[in-house]
Amino acid sequence: MSVVSLVSRISRVTQIVFFTGVIAGSCRPALGQPTSRIDPLDQPAAGSPLTAEAYVPITGEQRADWIVDGTIGPRSLSLIGPLAAGLQTGLNWPSEWQQSWNGVAKRYAQREADVAISNTIEAGLGGLWGEDPRYIPSGRRGIWPRARYAMKTAFLAQRRDGHLAPAWGRYAGNVVNNVIENAWLPPSATTAGQTVWRSVLGLLARLGGNAWEEFWPDVRRRLRR
Repeated sequence: MSVVSLVSRISRVTQIVFFTGVIAGSCRPALGQPTSRIDPLDQPAAGSPLTAEAYVPITGEQRADWIVDGTIGPRSLSLIGPLAAGLQTGLNWPSEWQQSWNGVAKRYAQREADVAISNTIEAGLGGLWGEDPRYIPSGRRGIWPRARYAMKTAFLAQRRDGHLAPAWGRYAGNVVNNVIENAWLPPSATTAGQTVWRSVLGLLARLGGNAWEEFWPDVRRRLRR
């Protein structure tokens, strides 16, 4: 399959899921939750960072922004996407796409589709019960307490009252998107074992992303001194 035909097939599926999820995520109130706007008095004071200890529920607009930024934001398009495509090309996965510029392009398009579908399902479906797809910094002190929180929240997510519960929307997005992707991935990547493995890697990637979000701001501040 050529790059053009692969991108065309991916694009058709991704656009339907992506725009449906953005609209639903921005409009749907959480199941069993009031539809009124959040009281401004409940917002953190100006300049105060959002943390698990000072949690404010995600709004519909923020939910839609999370989907868009995670899919076509600058970091996704110019940093994470190229790195992922380069790594997979170096590992020659899937092997049918070979280690070539053509293969790099296919892997880059595949990664964008992966993120668009999984993020849209996670934020859109999770909105039914108020699951927050964002990483909320712990606000804790000490490396290990913060590291444990970052690991735990790869599998748990805040609800509207701030308590952590299983991230069912994330699980669904991570599994369903890998099943959908079997429609265009080559045969070596679409076996049952490979589909499960890709789902596991998705959660492991979230764990790494959480650690980055938790500790990178500290590193950046030190580098700027």
